[in-house]
Amino acid sequence: MSSLNSSLIGGFLLATALAMPALGDTQPRGTAVPGTLNYVEGQVLLGSQPLDSKSIGSETLEADQSITTENGKAELLLTPGVFLRVGSNSSVKMISPSLINTEIGVEEGEATVEVTEIHKQNEIRIDADGVTTQLVKNGFYDFDAARNLLLVLDGEAIVDETGKQVKVKGGHELTLNQDSTKT
Repeated sequence: MSSLNSSLIGGFLLATALAMPALGDTQPRGTAVPGTLNYVEGQVLLGSQPLDSKSIGSETLEADQSITTENGKAELLLTPGVFLRVGSNSSVKMISPSLINTEIGVEEGEATVEVTEIHKQNEIRIDADGVTTQLVKNGFYDFDAARNLLLVLDGEAIVDETGKQVKVKGGHELTLNQDSTKT
């Protein structure tokens, strides 16, 4: 099996496992803000504060705060229709929680982003391994900091690495911070 197929299958399995919480979201419309905790399972920390099911809907990842998972998972609302899912043994940092300028940093581990609704005025950016990726279409994106890898399972992203922009479409991957050559 090729590396791309293995990566896509792994990304798909993670996506499937983490997608379920979004289906069960019972938050009333209009009450959530960027960074709102939608789901938590296992050992998850907001800064040094442990999170549990009672934290859902009431805790928000603010600018310069990090959410860290040990043996656990978490889902955050970035903007309406954009969900960040953090896998086990991972850490993400909120850089900008603005509705029109949303930016997250993947510090370690793996995080996925599902975009079901994006508008032209939304700028959704994910920083990983010193590279900024802008999500420009509805789709599913996987950021793996351990392997310096971006998988675009569906959708389209524009990666800006040292001033060079690379478009990555669905079904492709990109090694981050290494000459940005599509595979």
